[in-house]
Amino acid sequence: MNTSNLWTMSAMSLMLASCASLPDLDSEMSGQIDISKEWQTANSGSFSVEDGWLDQMNNPDLSQFVAEVLEKNPNYNEVALRMQAAGYNADAAFGRMLPRIGASGNVTKSKNQFSNFNQQINQGQQPGTVQQPISNTNTNYNIGLDASWEVDVWGRLSANTAVARSNYEVAEYDYYGARLSLASQVAQGWFDVIEAKQQWDLAISTVENYERATKIIRNRFERGLSSGLDLRLSVTNLEASKATEQQRMTLYYTALRQLELFAGKYPAAAMDVAGQIPDIMDDVPVGVPLEIIERRPDLRSARARLYAAAYRAEASEKAMLPTISITARGNNTTEEFGELLKFDNVFWNLIGGITQPIFQGGQLRYAAKAEQLNFEAQKQNYATTLLRAFKEVEDALDNDRSLAARVAFTESAALNAIAAERVALEQYSQGLIPIATLLQSQRQSLTQQSQLLSIKKQRINNRISLYLALGGDFTTSTAPLIEENANIIQNNEQSVQISAEVQEYQS
Repeated sequence: MNTSNLWTMSAMSLMLASCASLPDLDSEMSGQIDISKEWQTANSGSFSVEDGWLDQMNNPDLSQFVAEVLEKNPNYNEVALRMQAAGYNADAAFGRMLPRIGASGNVTKSKNQFSNFNQQINQGQQPGTVQQPISNTNTNYNIGLDASWEVDVWGRLSANTAVARSNYEVAEYDYYGARLSLASQVAQGWFDVIEAKQQWDLAISTVENYERATKIIRNRFERGLSSGLDLRLSVTNLEASKATEQQRMTLYYTALRQLELFAGKYPAAAMDVAGQIPDIMDDVPVGVPLEIIERRPDLRSARARLYAAAYRAEASEKAMLPTISITARGNNTTEEFGELLKFDNVFWNLIGGITQPIFQGGQLRYAAKAEQLNFEAQKQNYATTLLRAFKEVEDALDNDRSLAARVAFTESAALNAIAAERVALEQYSQGLIPIATLLQSQRQSLTQQSQLLSIKKQRINNRISLYLALGGDFTTSTAPLIEENANIIQNNEQSVQISAEVQEYQS
């Protein structure tokens, strides 16, 4: 698979009912990135990212907790609301392409009042007598209807509408990416808690082992078979292990509170976390096809940003072209309310106009240049995002293989260290080895067991990161996501249309 084909697959067409068009992004960006031959020649049938990796952990409690977090996490809900707002903005942008119709109505009532003084003088009456003012009241009813429409001859409005739709797609992919990221963080946090609890349990058992060893050394000291130095060194080891036990307990409760925060709970370190860290995981082949990378929401979001930048550049260029508009206006004014709808005296006009910017201090020209440069910058950002995606996958693949080997080696070392500790304790009790050898074996046993727990946790967390880097979903179906967002997009017809277009592209 060559680089040109990669960008061909990466280009997503936006189905717009307008004359807005994009530059040929594939040809413009082809050849900018040197893809490894290992990625280019990978057989798409050699490996596929299976959805439902959360269920592969065989931990129903974890799956249930992830669902709870997706419902209650404040940051996740914030992203969902921003996606909803972007959808309505797309609707508003589309509405600006349609004719605008408005109705108006008003009632005007006026009263004129004047004195009849002059009339009294003419009639021979004496001034100063009571004067009756003359009143005149007028009532007018008016109803009007206005309509205006800017004809999108050059496609400027269509380009602005496409910008809004692209921004909605950005928000949609950011939302989907936040969903995957949050699920992976929760899963990793879950196993962090399990590992912290195992480390704490190991510290407790280590204290118990050191207490037994110290008891043996104390008995030998009391019988004169060992020196006071041996006893002091053993007590030092014991007290240090107790301090480690307290530290591991603190780390466990800290990890537990962090997990509770994901679900929007008060961090009381009171929830129950059950299960074990999975030991058996399928191997991942070296050659992973490029198509899998395109599943990543951050790449799709970056591509949508690229399209939005291109449409903004197009709209800014067309803003320098003439604007053609049509305006219609009609109204009826009468003194009788019942006569309003007869339209006998309707006044109406129809105006067509064209406006051409002549001089604005270079604002439109400079704005067009700025948007074109922003588009070029966004292309660089997309390339950077793609390269970062490849790096994350390569790092996760290397770590996966390395951690698998480290688990095997460390497990063997831990088993030998545990056996060596038992033999050392037995031999010391018989006076066959010095105290330094016993203490060294104890420390080795604790270190290797602790490292084994840590590496196992690192391996499962890295595997989750690998699934995330490859764009794998933690569910086997997108139906839960659709149901979850039903309350967000049920009244948003334009958003639903865009979602359908995205689903069609994904399929």
